[in-house]
Amino acid sequence: MSKRRRDFSRRRLERHVLTLCSLTKDLCPDAEIEIRVPGLGGLDAWLDVVVDDDKEEEVQEALSQRAFDIYMEEGYDIGMNVIERSEHEKFLAKQRTGKL
Repeated sequence: MSKRRRDFSRRRLERHVLTLCSLTKDLCPDAEIEIRVPGLGGLDAWLDVVVDDDKEEEVQEALSQRAFDIYMEEGYDIGMNVIERSEHEKFLAKQRTGKL
């Protein structure tokens, strides 16, 4: 069971988010990361991560495990979406043409 955090610390949350960003860049140096604090749906933070097509699974697994560890150790709930660059580009193209 996770430890409930006694006091929310923006500084600690930012440190954890930076840890996840660093891990992402270690695995995929060309990754693009967008950070939202607070996160979606009541999460403490949210990361949208765009990675090279061959890196999605590796990055998703590593980030999910680390985010789970952070949650279990300190109670910060950080969510993420990891998407392949080609899928992200298709989404943007549909968005631009209004075909969403």
